[in-house]
Amino acid sequence: MTPEEIQKTLEQMLGVQREIQDSQLKLQDNLLRLEQSQSRLTEDISQLTENISELTESSRRQDRRIEQLIGYSITAESERLDLEQRVRILERKFKRLENKEN
Repeated sequence: MTPEEIQKTLEQMLGVQREIQDSQLKLQDNLLRLEQSQSRLTEDISQLTENISELTESSRRQDRRIEQLIGYSITAESERLDLEQRVRILERKFKRLENKEN
């Protein structure tokens, strides 16, 4: 092999080595970006999980409030019906008293 051929072969080998190094640097850069993205996604998932927990607890509190309001409404309706019944009884008694006076 002549010195020129050796030189040419060495240049080709160095060119291949540079391409490999460039590829490795690009891969390392891509890996770093992927790790950063994964870290951000992990943080986002953590925040979403926390938000879901807060919303679930808020929903439970609202459900309890609704149940209380329904209970109050049922109690109030029952009391209203009881008062209406008492008013009717008083009206009947009043009419009887009026009829007795006449």
